[in-house]
Order: sequence, then C-alpha cells, then structure tokens
Amino acid sequence: MPFLASFLFGIFVCEVYNKKMNKLLIFLLTFGILFMTNSALATVGGPTYIHTFKYNPLNESVYYTLHSESGRGCPPELLKMSLNSGKSTIVFSCDQGEKLLEGSGSYDPYLVNAAIDKITANFKNLIPINLKSNKISVDISFVNYTNFSPEISEIKNANFIASVYQDGKKIVDFPVSGCNLEQPFVFAGYAIPGFDKKIVLLLSAKGDCWEGGYIYESLHVVGGVSNLDKKYLNFYKSDSALVPNEGTLVVFESSPETSNNFILYTIFGSILALGLGYFLGRKKARS
Repeated sequence: MPFLASFLFGIFVCEVYNKKMNKLLIFLLTFGILFMTNSALATVGGPTYIHTFKYNPLNESVYYTLHSESGRGCPPELLKMSLNSGKSTIVFSCDQGEKLLEGSGSYDPYLVNAAIDKITANFKNLIPINLKSNKISVDISFVNYTNFSPEISEIKNANFIASVYQDGKKIVDFPVSGCNLEQPFVFAGYAIPGFDKKIVLLLSAKGDCWEGGYIYESLHVVGGVSNLDKKYLNFYKSDSALVPNEGTLVVFESSPETSNNFILYTIFGSILALGLGYFLGRKKARS
C-alpha cells in the first residue's frame, strides 16, 4: 500500500508539473509572438524619396510619389501638393497599398506603382529647369537645434531657413530641417505647365539626426519668379536620392559672420578698384 500510494502521488505530481509546464510554454510562446510583432512594427529609421511629379489643372495641385523606408516600411504612396497653400495631402495611402499587395498575394511594389500611374495617367509632367540659368539661388541660415526631449541632450534635428532669390532679389523664405551645419542641401527646380510666375523646388537633404541622419526629400512652392527659361534639361528623378547635375544647386549653411565678411571684402575691393582706376586715369592724363 505505501508503494501504491507513493506511485499514485508521483503520477499526480507529474500531471501537475506537466500542466504548469504547458502553461509556461504557452505563455512563453505568446510572449515571443507579441515581442516579435512589436519589434516588427517598431519605429525604425530610413530615407524618404519622392519622384514622378505631375500637374493636375483641375485642382491646381502637383501629384508626386513618396516612398518612405522608415517606420513599418510602407509601399509607395501618392500625395498631392496644392499650389495655392503649399500643403500636401494623401491620395493613395500606405494602407491602400498594403491591402492591394495582400489581396494579390504578391509583394511586388510594381502593382502599387501601376495603381498610382493609373490615377495620374492624364496629368501633365512637370518640366525640370536649370536653376542657375534662371538666376535662382538659395541661402540656408541656421536657426536652432531641437533635442529629442528636455531630459535628453542629444540633438534630434537642426532647424534652418531657406531663402530663395532670383537675380539677387528675395522671393520667398521657408523652414528646412537638417542635422548639422556642415551638411549639403541639394535643390532641383521644376516648371509647372501653364505657369510662368511659379515653380516647384525639390529639396534633398538629411532631415534629422536619427541614427546618423537619413535623406528626406520634400517639395516647396515658389511664387514670384519671372522670365523662366524652360529649356529641356535631360534629367529624370528616380526613387533614390537626388543626384546633383548641371541644373541643381548644392547649398551649405551660411553664417551671418561669413556673409558680413563677404560684404566687407566686396566693399573694400570696390573702393580699391575705384582708387586704382582714378590713379591710373590721372597718370594717363598727365602724360
């Protein structure tokens, strides 16, 4: 009897142990799945590129494809920017693209691009222009830094103001985000069909300091231009960072001190040239 009791007790203990182990195993599996899911959906860094710029005269908006590799890694999206307000809104969203891919059983981005192309098929292509030939220039001025939080001193991004000029005359200012004072800002210009006083600027630059800084591209409406040279520029913007070419501008931050020194040197050089001209003129008159 003692042996039988011990045997039955042992079976009971094993059953309890197995049930607890099963529960523990289920808990660990559930936790692991949730952890992996959260990790997959966690915010990660990545560049944001824009391309394929088209104009819709019905709502006076520029449509463009945006491809962001940050966050959950969305398929391409279609946005439109109003030429009146300069604000962009989503036309074909990340969720719509994901549903299209899931429904097809394929994760080929070509399907999303084809859906976007169908929407913009009858719109007019924007015309790449040579900014230098049109006497358009840009100055970048530093404003301040933004930290990740009041408790964290690490820099999240640097804030700048971009000032656009044509033939030396300022026509617009707009805010720009970057990472540091040494980085380049690359600008490309596009003429809009039917517009002679308004263009669109494409900016490609580090947008912040997250994980060292990723390229972030954006569009900006610039009004007040004149005498546009729309000569064809053999350039196509693809789904990658803007590559400098003969029509683009590569701009660096200009500090007030540098600008003031340039002005002083210019004034000094002008005075010296006038003085030298006067001296040579007097000498020639005497001889």
